[in-house]
Amino acid sequence: TPYDGIDNEVFAAAPDALRCALEEDAGWLDHWDFDLDGPLLGDAGCSIADAGNLKTSPLDGQTNRRLISAATGEIISRCALPVMMGGDDSTPIPLIEALKPLGPLTIIQIDAHIDWRDERRGEPMGYSSTMRRASEFDHVQNIIQVGIRGLGSARREEVEIAREWGAKIITARE
Repeated sequence: TPYDGIDNEVFAAAPDALRCALEEDAGWLDHWDFDLDGPLLGDAGCSIADAGNLKTSPLDGQTNRRLISAATGEIISRCALPVMMGGDDSTPIPLIEALKPLGPLTIIQIDAHIDWRDERRGEPMGYSSTMRRASEFDHVQNIIQVGIRGLGSARREEVEIAREWGAKIITARE
């Protein structure tokens, strides 16, 4: 299969680890945030809801993408904004695609890598190709990539394609 040698299981605990790390802060939402000069969620009656984990399979990318797309569509249909946490490089692709009704979009990616490969190990919808796929959606207007660093992030061709598309790449050093 295209996923031979790529094990996504290491990402399975990420959402629960994030929930645990943020649990204490959840009690402070009504407190003043000096970085925002007001409460974290503002005064407009905004709220946050945890929709839970999707039951995905680490070796079934195609089904996982359908589940993510359907869940994103359901959240949008309820006039809510989805926030995805956890997962590998393949998980944002169906989320970004399903956000089409909210476009045009600007994507801000915070990562060490630019993820502009066309495919890796025969898989065009996974590792290292997230922003390349995002750039192909008509509703994605801008891509800003922050924190890019280190070797292995990209080859010359991918950097040139990203820059030609108009991606704004901001290195970790910057």
